[in-house]
Amino acid sequence: MRNKIIGFIAFIALSLTAVYLHTHSIEVTHHQMHLGKSGRILRIAHLTDIHTQGLDRIERKMLEVLKVENPDIIVITGDLATPGGSFEGYYSVLSKLNAKLGVYFVPGNWEYWQPISELDKLLTSAQVINLTNKAKEIEKGLWLIGFDDALEGQPDLSILDNIPSADIKISIFHSPVYFQETKSRTHLNLAGHSHGGQLLIPFIGSFWLPKGTGKYEQGWYKENQSSLYVSRGIGTSILPVRFNCSPELAIIEVHY
Repeated sequence: MRNKIIGFIAFIALSLTAVYLHTHSIEVTHHQMHLGKSGRILRIAHLTDIHTQGLDRIERKMLEVLKVENPDIIVITGDLATPGGSFEGYYSVLSKLNAKLGVYFVPGNWEYWQPISELDKLLTSAQVINLTNKAKEIEKGLWLIGFDDALEGQPDLSILDNIPSADIKISIFHSPVYFQETKSRTHLNLAGHSHGGQLLIPFIGSFWLPKGTGKYEQGWYKENQSSLYVSRGIGTSILPVRFNCSPELAIIEVHY
C-alpha cells in the first residue's frame, strides 16, 4: 500500500511539473520554404494565440527569443485577446515587437468574442500594421496577404485578384480551415487557432480541438502546390494549462 501511495504522489508531482514546464517554456521551431531562385531570404517570425494580459513570464521569453532570432518580419495570426485583457496590457507586449520590414496583425475569433477596446488605436500606437483583408508587397514580387477570421469575421478572397499571378504570395489568417479557400491561389499560408491541441494525451492525441481547425492540427500541410503551417501558439485558451504541447514560436525562412 505504501509503495502505491508513493507511486501515486510521484505521478502527480511529475504531471504537475510537466504541465508547468509545457505551459511556461517556448519551443522555437525553424523551417525553410523554397519559393524561388533569386537567392533572397525572408525570415518570418510567426506569433499566434498570444492571449496576453501583459508582460508576464511567457511574454518576456517570447521577446527574448525574437531578439535572438532577429526576424525580417513578424506576423501575428490572431487571438491576441483574452478575458481580462486591457489596452495597457496588450500595448505593453505589442509595443516591444519590432522587425525591419514590419509587424503585421490579423484577428482571430477571440478578437470578436472579447473585443479589444480601440483596436485600431492600439495597433497604430504600437506600430503594428493591421493587414485584415489587405495585401502588401513586402519586396519586389513578394506579397503578404492578411485575411479576417473565417469563423467570426468576413475574409475577402478577392484581394488576391489585384496581385500578379506570377508573384509569390504569403497569406496569414487565424483559423486553419481557411486554407481550403487559399490553397489554389497562394504559396505559403500561416495560421494558428488550434493551440496544437493544448492538452495531448499520450497514445490518444488531442483532448479537444476548436471548431475551425479541421484536419490541420499543427505543423505542415501541403495541398494543390500550396503549403500551410499551423503553429501551436504562445498562450492558452479556456484552460490555463498545456500538457505535452509546449508553446511555439515558429521561424520560417522563405527563399524566393
